[in-house]
Amino acid sequence: MRSLAVTWLVVSSCGGRATPVVAAPTTPGSADVDASAHAARRDEPVACARPWQLEAAGGDSRVVVVCGKEVQRQSLDQSSEMARALFPALDPAQERVCECTRRMHAPPFIDLVFTAKPDEGRVTAQASAEDDLDPELGPPFLACVGTVAASFAPTPFTGCSVGKASFVYPVRLELEP
Repeated sequence: MRSLAVTWLVVSSCGGRATPVVAAPTTPGSADVDASAHAARRDEPVACARPWQLEAAGGDSRVVVVCGKEVQRQSLDQSSEMARALFPALDPAQERVCECTRRMHAPPFIDLVFTAKPDEGRVTAQASAEDDLDPELGPPFLACVGTVAASFAPTPFTGCSVGKASFVYPVRLELEP
């Protein structure tokens, strides 16, 4: 059996591109996915095979943190305030993306931008267009995905000395089966 993985390439709009990867590995036949469920999903993109996780793999996953007018990059830790603020959008975003892949032909990848406002208890995942997006498949697929919003208990971010925080976590989501 071969193993599948969903790969997110972190892309930052602040000062160029970063190349770390965030992945949610999947292994057919694991305890929580039986063989019949895996067989039914073979034609789906790997992004739809298992729940998404904010799990760093092979690189320095960084989140753009905006505090008022100050912008900085910080490493993403699974137990951090940033991860807790970004996490609520993962399941709804995955549901929307996978729903769209079942309804139409998907491009090889799309970019999603997760933006969390911890003081407001709100996080969104928005499909975003980059220059290298498939010109025929990309625009209708991005329109299908649109913006997904989720909420959580507001929690002030202690890392800002000025203004309220926003966390921006852009990712590249591979959609090929």
